[in-house]
Amino acid sequence: MKTPNGVIYSIKGKKLTNHETNFFKNTNPFGIILFSRNFENRKQIQELIYNLKNVTKNKNIQISVDQEGGKVQRFNNEDFFEYSPQNQFGSIYRKNPKAAKKIAHYFSYLIGYELKNIGIDINYSPVADIFFDHADAVIGNRAFDSDPKIVFDLASEFCKGFKDAGIIPVLKHFPGHGRSTKDTHKDLSIISSSFDDLKKSDFIPFKILNNEILVMLAHIIYEQIDSRVATYSKKIIKSLLRNNFGFKGLVLSDDISMKALKGSLQDKVKKSYAGGCNVILYCKGELHEMIEIDKFVEPIKKKYFDYFFYHSYRMKEKKLDLKLIERELFKYKLIKKKNGIKS
Repeated sequence: MKTPNGVIYSIKGKKLTNHETNFFKNTNPFGIILFSRNFENRKQIQELIYNLKNVTKNKNIQISVDQEGGKVQRFNNEDFFEYSPQNQFGSIYRKNPKAAKKIAHYFSYLIGYELKNIGIDINYSPVADIFFDHADAVIGNRAFDSDPKIVFDLASEFCKGFKDAGIIPVLKHFPGHGRSTKDTHKDLSIISSSFDDLKKSDFIPFKILNNEILVMLAHIIYEQIDSRVATYSKKIIKSLLRNNFGFKGLVLSDDISMKALKGSLQDKVKKSYAGGCNVILYCKGELHEMIEIDKFVEPIKKKYFDYFFYHSYRMKEKKLDLKLIERELFKYKLIKKKNGIKS
C-alpha cells in the first residue's frame, strides 16, 4: 500500500468549493480536519464528510475534529450532546475515583458514538496536559486536574472510551502544555522547568502512549531539553517520545498556522519533518497556502504508517451495539446526576 503524504488539510466553509475540489483531486493527504466554520447541522456535516472522503487520491483518508467538550466542541447544536469540560471529571475523581473513571469512559464513548455515526475517524482528545494555576488560560478547564496521577487515569479512560466506539484518540500536547504562560496560538512559549520537574509531573500522563497510535506535539521550547521548539526537536521527538516513551505511532504537529512558529510555510514544513514529525497539521483552510504546502509534503514512513493502519483498522471494525449505547447513555445520565454535572 502506498503511504499517504504526512499532512492534514482543512477547508474554509460548509461545503467544498470548486477550487478546493480541483486542488484536492491531485493530493494524497493523510487527513482533513473540521472546525465550527465547517458545521451547520448533522445532515450537512455528514454530506461534507462523505464528499471529503471521496475527493482526494487517498481513499482511506482520516477525517478529524476537536470534540473535547467544554469550550472546545466544534459540532455544537441540538443534534449533538453538550459535553462538559475535562476538569469536571477531575473534580469528581477527588471525591470518588471509581465513579470518575466510569463516567469518563461513558462520556468519551458517547462522544465517540456521535462522531463515528457521522463518519469521523479521529478526535483530538483527550488533553493530557496538567493544570497549573499560574499558566495561560488556553488550557485551563480543558485539563483534567493538577495531579498527574488523576490526569493519567482519566486520560486512559477517555482513550478506552473513544477506541471502544471506533474513534482514534489523539493525546495532546506532548510533552506538556499545562505550565505554559503563553497561548501558542498567539506567541512562542518557553518553558524553563528542569527535566526532573517535567518528569515528575508533565510527562506522567503521556506514559499511556505505548498503547496509542497518535500524539500531538506542543509548539513550545523546553529549554532544559533543547533550544528548538518541540515541533522541530529530534531530542524531544526521537529521543524522548520514541525511545523513552516507546511510542510507535504517528507524531502530529500542532497547527503550523499558529504564531508560535515563525518563518515561511516551507521552513515550517521542512523543519517539522526533519525534527521527526510524521504528519503536519494545517488548520487555516487557505487554499493558496495549501497549494504552497503541498509542494513540500513528504510521504509517511512505511513502518509508522503500517503500525497506524493495522491498529486503526482493528479499531474501526468494531460494531456499535445500539442496546449497549442505550445502556451506556442511561448509566452516564445517572452518574452525571449523582455527581452534580450540569451539562
